[in-house]
Amino acid sequence: MNVLKYFLLLSAALLLCSDYYPSSAYVPVLMNRDEMERAVKLESSRPMYEPGKIYYKNPYLFIVEKYKGVHVIDNSNAANPEKIGFIHIDGIRDIAMKDEILYADNAVDLIAIQFNASYTNISVTKRLKNYFPEMQAPDGMGMPSYIYNNRPANSVIVSWKPNNSNQ
Repeated sequence: MNVLKYFLLLSAALLLCSDYYPSSAYVPVLMNRDEMERAVKLESSRPMYEPGKIYYKNPYLFIVEKYKGVHVIDNSNAANPEKIGFIHIDGIRDIAMKDEILYADNAVDLIAIQFNASYTNISVTKRLKNYFPEMQAPDGMGMPSYIYNNRPANSVIVSWKPNNSNQ
């Protein structure tokens, strides 16, 4: 029985001292920070696949497309709303608006976006870098070690996708 106790203690000690930690069933989608910052732009409208938060600013609706951007819809005629554009924002999950400024998370950054009078052009007027903590995996587990140990410099997690590898 004493041998079994020592074996269990030794096994526990080895496990605690190892570099192993459970990793997620998801892998991060990484993007170069400079590319992420340059990618915020107004594009033509597109279909909705994973809508999230909705914000209303008369007569416009702003609907978050999780991790991708914001759909802009003219709701002047509620019986026939018109999609007028899509603001590409990588890593977005939430928005707020005050006056004519849209505030959004751009992965770990907080950005302020100014619209022109006709909502046909935008500009990022302020960026607070690393304002938010880095996005965690949906299952709350850690980043797979093979990615963590080989992560490119200046990269930002902009979303997570299921890990289909056998690593």
